[in-house]
Amino acid sequence: MDKFSPKHFIFLILGVSIVSLKTYPTTFIRDGLRDTWIGVIISSIIIFIVYIYIITIWKKKSDYNLIKIYREAIGNNLGNIVIVLFMFTLFFTLIESSSIEADSMHQNMLLETPNWYLLLFFVVPAIYTIKKDLVSIVTISIIGIMLIIIAGINLSILTTKYKDVKLLFPIFEHGLTPGFFISILKSLGLYGSICITLPYFNKISDKKGRMTRYVVVALLFVIQMEIIAISGILMTFTPDLAITMNYPKLLQTQQVSYLQFLEFGELYVMLQIVGGWLLKYIITFYSLILLLRNFNIREKYVSYSIYAISFLVFICAYISSKNSFILFKLLNYYEFVALINFVIIPLIVFMRFNSKLKVQKSS
Repeated sequence: MDKFSPKHFIFLILGVSIVSLKTYPTTFIRDGLRDTWIGVIISSIIIFIVYIYIITIWKKKSDYNLIKIYREAIGNNLGNIVIVLFMFTLFFTLIESSSIEADSMHQNMLLETPNWYLLLFFVVPAIYTIKKDLVSIVTISIIGIMLIIIAGINLSILTTKYKDVKLLFPIFEHGLTPGFFISILKSLGLYGSICITLPYFNKISDKKGRMTRYVVVALLFVIQMEIIAISGILMTFTPDLAITMNYPKLLQTQQVSYLQFLEFGELYVMLQIVGGWLLKYIITFYSLILLLRNFNIREKYVSYSIYAISFLVFICAYISSKNSFILFKLLNYYEFVALINFVIIPLIVFMRFNSKLKVQKSS
């Protein structure tokens, strides 16, 4: 399948944007505290506007790929530098995906299983899917997202009785603090994962049809899911308690118990975390492959690069996930790197690209 429809694009957006904010929200709850849920609403509005703007501009020149747009907007040299930074951020995202999956499972589910073993059964199987090309990526995304949505709905119902909406108030008890604005930036950086899907845009058929409508549907679905998830954590735990947990969503589900013997909340969140991170990893990896191909690198070298990148990811993820304190410090830096390379720079590039299109049209 060389081309796929805007409907398929919905599942790619969901696949890369759901898990980060839901799995380790303590990185920005620590800054925003009780007001974090308001900060997430603000960052949701910002990413919605930014992504819709990017797609709207790209539709004017739908035959361009991402590299061509970067070069057209800011010149060949600077465009190449910035697109390489984008690719490095994709590589960091691969490390994020594999590290978090291994660390979260090791800490909360499989204490006796070492991280390297979890990584081995995460990184290696993904190679098979990536080498199968676009049809596999789309198919797995559709199946995985449907299962994750079903698990999420069930989990939301099971944890409802453990939530207290009063814990969300009072809002702005200490006014507008610097930490509140930092939480907006950090959550916006994690939302920036949506831009991982940009290299796929050139593969979509009928970009000018109902493309924007499907993107709006996908973004609204992600936004409501993230706002409910973050507010749910704050309604279950106080902010002071939530920031002591690396993965509060996993601990939240451990409360689920019915008839004193049915305890199956962890099953749903395990599916969400393992399946969600695997989806993000695969989609991100193939996005990186698409950019390498757009650089006109020979296919056999691209094929070799899959193994080389996987090996580097395994080594880097193993080192970073050996110590959770180090891992979460790195995640704090990653959020700002993603903010710059996935949100700010693409927005500037497409604003510049749009202005050039206007000049060309007027001349």
